[in-house]
Parts: sequence; structure tokens; C-alpha cells
Amino acid sequence: MSELKNKNNQPYAFTFKRASVGKRIGAFLIDHLIISFISHFVGGFILMGLYTVLSPSEASAASLVLLLFLVVSVLAFLFYIFRDVVKGQSIGKRLLGIGVRDVSDNFLVPPTSRLVLRQLFSFVWPIEFLVLLFSDENRKIGDKISRTGVYSLREYDEFISYIKRTEYIKQEQTATQYSDSAESLSQTVELQKPKRKSAVTIIVIVILAGVLFISAMFFGIVAIFRNHPSYQVATQTIKASPEITAIIGEIESFGFMPSGNINTSSGRGDASFTIIARGAYGEVRVFVDLEMRAGSDWEIVRFNFVQIR
Repeated sequence: MSELKNKNNQPYAFTFKRASVGKRIGAFLIDHLIISFISHFVGGFILMGLYTVLSPSEASAASLVLLLFLVVSVLAFLFYIFRDVVKGQSIGKRLLGIGVRDVSDNFLVPPTSRLVLRQLFSFVWPIEFLVLLFSDENRKIGDKISRTGVYSLREYDEFISYIKRTEYIKQEQTATQYSDSAESLSQTVELQKPKRKSAVTIIVIVILAGVLFISAMFFGIVAIFRNHPSYQVATQTIKASPEITAIIGEIESFGFMPSGNINTSSGRGDASFTIIARGAYGEVRVFVDLEMRAGSDWEIVRFNFVQIR
């Protein structure tokens, strides 16, 4: 238990409560969604930009994807291990009113080195989760090694606010009123019930983070498809098809999200797409199969279409 004292050296006692397992898991999930979103969103748009600007060959495209994966992985790793360095609170912890503190002095935020050390063990999260779940102290392996704990800070903020209000009232009281109340104020202050963030607000935040993460993944996949050399060959063939232009006129646009798959390995590859082509007089659904052999260019092996409207 730690104590604060007022101007008359009278103690106001306060004990930090350990954060519940539910809040710790909730904070982790929020952080995970945010970090995943940032990593994949940035990575997807970087990939889309590089494909558009560089127009890589099949070999360089594979290398580019691998390099981008490594860069995104490193960034995600750094985000994870440094996520608590600002006052011992990540975004998820801040939203749920909890934070990392020194286990021997709960008023003290651990140094950055110990905050990073405790996060290194998050990458064996199944073990960390089991240790946290069955620990009487609600501490995971990283907490025990770095001598830290996660505590509820919202009650402490309410406590400080209460003390400030109490001291202000005392200063405004007359000498007689102050004397009469001095004895009662020397006792431990009873905290008001902390104001908790609405569960609905937290749920909405998690849902929005999830939607943004899924959107980033979607746009990243679309970027890979639309800028892949095989897709470029397919769309150029569609534009040059006299049968299609005779039906719907000059091609004006293609559907945003093509369906299909791309498989490549050691200079060989197969791809198939279903692409919506739109012209001035209607739309057609085009089915295209392509192959690449011995490092040569992509070639059409099947091409047909049906008119939609």
C-alpha cells in the first residue's frame, strides 16, 4: 500500500488493484488489431505502389513480396515490443484504464528497458496466456522477469481527483470547520466508484479496428491481383479482342475485384481469372487461363466470355 499526505501530514492511503485477466486480454486484442491494421494497410499500399511504378517481372515480384513481408514483420515486431513505453500504457491499455507499473512501487513507471523486456515474451503467447490465466498475481512470465505488473489506473485517477477536491474544500472552510473535520480526514479516503468506459464504446472500437484490418487485407489482395504481370496480359488481351468490342464497344473499365488464382514456382506459373469488362453498350464476363513456362512471358491458353447485359 502506498500513501499520499495532505498539507497537515495526514495520510490518504491508496492501494493499486491488479488489472483483471479480462481487461488484459481485451487490451492485447485491441493492440493486436491496431498493429495488424497498420502493418498490413501500409504494406498493401507500398506493394501496390511498387508494382505500379516498377512493373516487376515474375522473379522480381516474388522477391519484392518477400522483402515487403520481412519489412512489415520487423515493423510489427517493433510496434509490439515498444507499445507500452509511453507511461506504461499501450493504446489498448489506455482505453481500458490499466497500465504497467513497478511491482515494488506501484506509483513508478518501469524504465523503457524493462518495458521492452516484458514484451519479448509475448511472442510465446500461448504459454504467456496460460501462466497469466493460472497465476494468483495476474502476472505473466514477462512481468515476473522484468519485475512489473499491470494495475488498474482509473481508480487512482479518481483518487487524485477526490484528494484535490477535498483539499480545495478544506482551504475554503473556516478555522472552526477545518478543526472539526481534521480528525475524520486523517483516515483512509473512501474512493468514489470509478466511472467506467461504456462497454458499448469498447466493442465499437474493437469492431472498427477489425473492419479496418479486413479492409487493408482486401485492398492489399486487390493490389496484388490487379498489378500482377499475368493480370496485365489478360486485360490487354480483352481490350484487343474484336469479338468483345463488337458486342460492348471499346472497353471503359474492368471490375474492381477480379476472382481467380495465381501459382508460381521456379520460373513457371499458372493463373486463371474471371474478369468483368465494361463498355459503352454493356458488360461481359471473361474467363482467362494463362501459363508461363521456363521464365518466358505469360501466354493465354484459354479465353472465352459471356455477355452479362
